Amino acid sequence: MKKSQNNRKGFTLIELLTVIAIIGILAALAVPTIGIGMDKVRQLVASNNLGQIAKAYVSYMQEGINGRRITNDGDEPERGKASSVASVAEILARRAGLVDAEVWYVASDDNVDSENIPKTVLEEGTDGANQLREVKPISWAVVVNTKKNPKAGKTAYPIAWLRGLQTTGEWDENAPFGAGTGFIAFADGSVRKYANLLSDEDQFRSADGKRSSENYQDAIGANGANSGLVPTVLEDTI
Repeated sequence: MKKSQNNRKGFTLIELLTVIAIIGILAALAVPTIGIGMDKVRQLVASNNLGQIAKAYVSYMQEGINGRRITNDGDEPERGKASSVASVAEILARRAGLVDAEVWYVASDDNVDSENIPKTVLEEGTDGANQLREVKPISWAVVVNTKKNPKAGKTAYPIAWLRGLQTTGEWDENAPFGAGTGFIAFADGSVRKYANLLSDEDQFRSADGKRSSENYQDAIGANGANSGLVPTVLEDTI
């Protein structure tokens, strides 16, 4: 008598549906994790970019015997005068070697036309046209007319931060990372991440070193300035 052989090939319908269900469950579990991971990568890139801006800015301010400041008494980047963030970028490209245009933008910033971001700030070398003037809003706010010797110290004096920081110490919901995440660069070149500036340990020191405040105007010394060049924040509007 011949033994019957089981020559079944492939899956039954039930087995196939089971496999599909398992794949679906694994995908559902993986997608949020991937999303969180990508967001952290974007934040890390943004923090590194701001760090490059801060170091270039500090390098520029340390030029010469007495140092120098970027001022807003006009718009002549070749003379260190800026009335916009794009002009600040041009100054740092000309005088501090920060020619990469992409550091001025955050990938998650939905208000930026990411397809038109140029590779370099200046069109041709160090003497070309400023290519950032047409691609707005730039993702960073920058302080000009900075205090040279803030009593709060360089480690506490902010010089640039993620666009959308309000004087209440919170980021606007239209900021590049929304209302819960932002970055601030200080005059020693360091960059720190903040959810907001509401808690005592996260607040700024006022520029005169006398108190704490969530208000960046107090931190840069704008509220206490009476004459001369007042510390001012340059920021693109949406």
